[in-house]
Amino acid sequence: MQITRDQQGVIEVEGETYEWVLRRQPRPVGGNVWEGVAVSLRHTDFKREAIVQFPPPLKPNGRPDVEKQRVDLDAVRNAVTAAIEAGWDPASRGKAMVFDVDADGR
Repeated sequence: MQITRDQQGVIEVEGETYEWVLRRQPRPVGGNVWEGVAVSLRHTDFKREAIVQFPPPLKPNGRPDVEKQRVDLDAVRNAVTAAIEAGWDPASRGKAMVFDVDADGR
């Protein structure tokens, strides 16, 4: 597991280079519902963006962890693969596509 405090960076997946940017930390959306970390992905040579949303981190007692989260680069690599398998084509044109993944990025 490779974890970083950086807000953005570059990763390599299957020989291709992707830029990632942290878009959102966990936050409440109303009632007892929370959104997790969101990361924006983009191939370095193309403009089509994918936004990958991870589930909110939970403490052992089941409550949301409201502290600032670090980014797990292995989960981001898995998320790139999952987004491509789900239909994201970084070379295409259009609006950003949004994908929900599990904590491991799958």
